[in-house]
Amino acid sequence: MRTKMALRVPQMRPALERPEVPQETSSPHRKGVEPRSWGGIASIMFQQQQPPPQPQPQPQRQQQQEDVMSSATSSPASTLYSPTPYAFAGTSVQELSSDQCSVRLISLLYQCASEVAAGEFDRANLCLEHIMQLASLDAPHTLQRLAAVFADALACKLLKLLPGLSRALLSSSSSDDAHLVPAARRHMFDMLPFLKLAYLTTNHAILEAMEGERFVHVVDLSGPAANPAQWIALFHAFRGRRDGTPNLRITAVHESKEFLAGMSAVLVREAEAFDIPFQFNAVEARLEDMDFDALRHNLRVRSGEALAVSVALQLHRLLAADDTGGKRQGGLTPLQIIARSSPSSFGELLERELNTRLQLSPDASAFSSMSPQSPIGGHFPAGGQQRPKIGSFLSAVKALSPKIMVVTEQEANHNGAAFHERFDEALNYYASLFDCLERAAAAQRGSAAAERARVERSVLGEEIRSIVACEGGERKERHERARQWAGRMEAAGMERVGLSYSGAMEARKLLQRSGWGGYEVRHDAEGHCFFLCWHKKPLYAVTAWRPAGYHHSGGARSR
Repeated sequence: MRTKMALRVPQMRPALERPEVPQETSSPHRKGVEPRSWGGIASIMFQQQQPPPQPQPQPQRQQQQEDVMSSATSSPASTLYSPTPYAFAGTSVQELSSDQCSVRLISLLYQCASEVAAGEFDRANLCLEHIMQLASLDAPHTLQRLAAVFADALACKLLKLLPGLSRALLSSSSSDDAHLVPAARRHMFDMLPFLKLAYLTTNHAILEAMEGERFVHVVDLSGPAANPAQWIALFHAFRGRRDGTPNLRITAVHESKEFLAGMSAVLVREAEAFDIPFQFNAVEARLEDMDFDALRHNLRVRSGEALAVSVALQLHRLLAADDTGGKRQGGLTPLQIIARSSPSSFGELLERELNTRLQLSPDASAFSSMSPQSPIGGHFPAGGQQRPKIGSFLSAVKALSPKIMVVTEQEANHNGAAFHERFDEALNYYASLFDCLERAAAAQRGSAAAERARVERSVLGEEIRSIVACEGGERKERHERARQWAGRMEAAGMERVGLSYSGAMEARKLLQRSGWGGYEVRHDAEGHCFFLCWHKKPLYAVTAWRPAGYHHSGGARSR
C-alpha cells in the first residue's frame, strides 16, 4: 500500500533554468493528449516519487481514480507544482504521455508567473509559447482551458508594461466582449448553485430579522450579481408568514437602466400575483461610484420602515477605489518615471515599479483593526485626503440603522500584496470553479458546453485577468476571506448577527432536491457564517451584520 509523500510548496524565483524549446509545436489537444484534472495531477506526482502500485481489479482502480478526481481542488494548487519545472524539456509534445503533459503544463504556469514577477520578458514569452502548445480556450479538458485563461492574464500583465500598446489592444478586446457578460452571468447562475444558496440563506436571515414588522424596506446592492429570482422567493416566504404579509419596498442599485426596468416589471407582476403591497425603487449607479454621504437620500430610506441590506460579490470592489498605486503622475506611468531617472535592466525596473505600487495598495496583508475613518494610525492624512471608500460605505450603512445587513463574498485571499501569492491563490480557487462548471456541463445536455465556455471566458476569465494582470485601481477583484471582512465590519462599528441552523438546513435541502452532488453548506462553530463549498473547499461565504448595540424592539439602537 502506498503512502503519500508531502509535496514541497513552490517558491517563485526570479531566475530559473531556461526551458528548451519543444521539438514540435502542434497542439496536444488535437493529438489526443489529455491532461487530467487537479486530482489526477496530484496522483501523478505521487506516482513519480513512489514505486508503482500493485495491479488492482479494474473496477477498484476506476473507483480510486474517480475518488482522486472528485477531491481535485481540496488542496492548494501549489502542492501540485513539480519541483523541477522542466523535467520533460527536450521531449517533443507528441512523445509526452497524458500525465507528463499535465505535469508540464502546471510547471509552465508557475514558471511563467516567476518570469513575469521578475520582469524577464523574453523568458516569460517563451513560457507562454510553451503553454499555448499544451492549452487552448476551446480544449476539451478543464486543465487546458484553465491554463489558457491564466496564460492570457499573464500575457496581459506583460502588455501593461507598454501602456500605449496595452490600452490599444485590451480596451478594444474588452469593449467587444462587454455585451456577453450579462448572459454569461445568467448561465453561471443557472449552472452552479452558489448564488442560489446565497440568495436562500440571505432571504432566510431577512425573514427572521423582520419578524413582526409591518413595513419592510430591502436594499439590493448586489449590482451585477443581482437577480429578481431572489426577491420572488422572498415574496413567497413573506406570504407564508404567520403574522401576515408586510408592506414591502425594494430598492435596487445597478448600472444598467435596462436591467432595472426588467427587474421592476418582473417584481411588480409577481407581487400582484402574491397579493403583496409592493413598491420598487431603481437607482442607476455602480456601488463604487455612489455618494455615500447622501446614501439615505439616494436609497430613499424612510423612518418607520425596518431596513434590510443585501450585498453579494460587490464589497471587494470598494477596496480598489482607495488604491492610488496605479495612477499616472504627470502623464507618465511609474515605470516610465523610474526608467528616465535611473536606467536599469528591465527586470529591475519592473520590480521597482511593483514595489512603488504595492506600498500604496490597500491590500489584505496591510489591513489592521483600525477604524475605516482613520486609515493610517488613527489619524487622517494631511492635505484633505478623503477617508477610505470602504470605510465611508460601512459608516453610511451603519448610520441607516438596518436591522440586518447580509454580505456574500468569495472566500479567497486575492488581495495580497505579493504577486506570486495572488497567483497561487487564484490558480487554486478558480481550478475549483472550473471543475464545478465542467461537472455541471457534463451532467446537462444541449447548449451546456457553450454556456460553460461563456462563463469561463466572460465571467471567471475577467476576474482572473483582474487579479493577475492588474495593479492599482484597475485591480477590481480584491476578494478577501470572511475573517478579514469581519475585521473591517467590526472596525466600522458593526456586530455579527447569528445565522440560524434552520437556514443551513433549508440550503442543504435545496441541494438534495436539485441533485447537486459534491456541494456542501457548512455552518461555522459560532453560527456566524455559512460557507458554500465544493468538495469541502469553501468558495463563498455568507455573513450577517447590524450596528453594534442595535435593539430589536422598536428598531432603535441603544447607546
